[in-house]
Amino acid sequence: MKRLFPAFILLVLLLCAVFFAQMRLKQTNIPELYPVPSFEFKSQFGDNFTNNDFAGKISVVDFIFTSCPGICPVMANKMSALYQEYEQENDVQFVSFSVDPARDSLETLIEYAQNLGIKDNRWKFLRTEKAAIDTLYEKGFKLGGELPYGHSGAFVLIDENGIIRGYYNYNDIESLALLEDHINILIDEL
Repeated sequence: MKRLFPAFILLVLLLCAVFFAQMRLKQTNIPELYPVPSFEFKSQFGDNFTNNDFAGKISVVDFIFTSCPGICPVMANKMSALYQEYEQENDVQFVSFSVDPARDSLETLIEYAQNLGIKDNRWKFLRTEKAAIDTLYEKGFKLGGELPYGHSGAFVLIDENGIIRGYYNYNDIESLALLEDHINILIDEL
């Protein structure tokens, strides 16, 4: 009987390892939803940012405008927390598309970024064009709502191949935890 006990413990440990490996495998199965279509806008630094700039990076994207009195300040704070959390990850970037190009000049976007404490180019704020952002928002990113005031509160995760992998509610703790899990999984897969 004493000889069977170590074998039993070993079997239990092996089954636990298999179980946790399968759970991890299930978690890594993040769906591939849509490729990000072609676009080209200017960042707050004045350089061009295109869909090709998603290549080789894991990106968290949102749609905001700097004079937003509603959800944008909360979204910016949540995105800022992610930006700080992944400070050491050069392969993770953050991209905020302005949905109000009439008011969000490059100077306005620079000031907005500075007020959030952005000190490097890991978080780009893109100045868009009205017709282009409307189309990109609705048809490219598959988001709804009338711009600028009715824009989505979703964070969008894009993988290193420019594929949208998920949408996450900025104001839901579980959704944000899932976003972080998915970012970490994609980092591990790089």
